[in-house]
Amino acid sequence: MNDLISVVIPTYNRRDKLPACIASVLAQTYDRLDVILVDDGSPDGCGRLAEDYARRDARVRAIHRENGGLSAARNTGTLAAKGDYITYVDGDDFLHPSAWKACTG
Repeated sequence: MNDLISVVIPTYNRRDKLPACIASVLAQTYDRLDVILVDDGSPDGCGRLAEDYARRDARVRAIHRENGGLSAARNTGTLAAKGDYITYVDGDDFLHPSAWKACTG
C-alpha cells in the first residue's frame, strides 16, 4: 500500500506531552504520513513546538488558529488534510509503532 495517511493532532496546553506524542507518530512503521499539528491558540508554546517539528520533518505541517475548541481544531486539520485516509490523535496520546499496520497491509 502506498496511500497517504493524514494525522490530525490538535494542540492546546499539551506542551509537556506533545513531544512524546509526535515522536510516537513519526516513529510509525508506516511512514507515508501527513502530520498536521493544529495549534488551537495554545498559550503554553505548542505553536512554537509545532513549527520546530515542521522545520525538521517534511511530513509535518503546523497550522495556527484562534482558540475554538477541540472540534474546531480537528475540523481545521481535516480541511488541510491531503491523505487518502484521515485519523485523529490527541496531543497527549502515545501510539504503538505499528498502529496503522492493520490498515496498511
